[in-house]
Amino acid sequence: MRDGVAGRCRVFIFYDGWCSLCRRSTATLKRLDLLGLLEPVSFRDPGVVERYGLDPVRAAARLHAWAAGAPAPVEGIDAVILIATRLPPLWPVLPVFWLAGRLGFGQRLYDWLAVRRTIIPAGHGGGQSGQNTAGR
Repeated sequence: MRDGVAGRCRVFIFYDGWCSLCRRSTATLKRLDLLGLLEPVSFRDPGVVERYGLDPVRAAARLHAWAAGAPAPVEGIDAVILIATRLPPLWPVLPVFWLAGRLGFGQRLYDWLAVRRTIIPAGHGGGQSGQNTAGR
């Protein structure tokens, strides 16, 4: 991990590498990462769950983000909020994310979207319709 302020502000994003929406979203976040603070990692990569102590069932259901120095990752809308704090282009909408999270409908909306995403297990190619394995 990098030293200094940038290292202390770094955020690991644990996304689902089997989810095309998740991969596209992560690529977009990296393009918005003007400060170089985000470190996307597919929780599906070998050893990631063990290395970071993630619960694979929870990681499959919700995006996780872990700020450097934090005791544990946050998930769902709280992960979105944490990520947005590191991306200056998203700062104008950060209050909306925060309010949605605090009022409770942000997590419900996040979960509604998450269970509807398509998952294609590695080795099964993009030609299949896939299945939703993110669910509850």
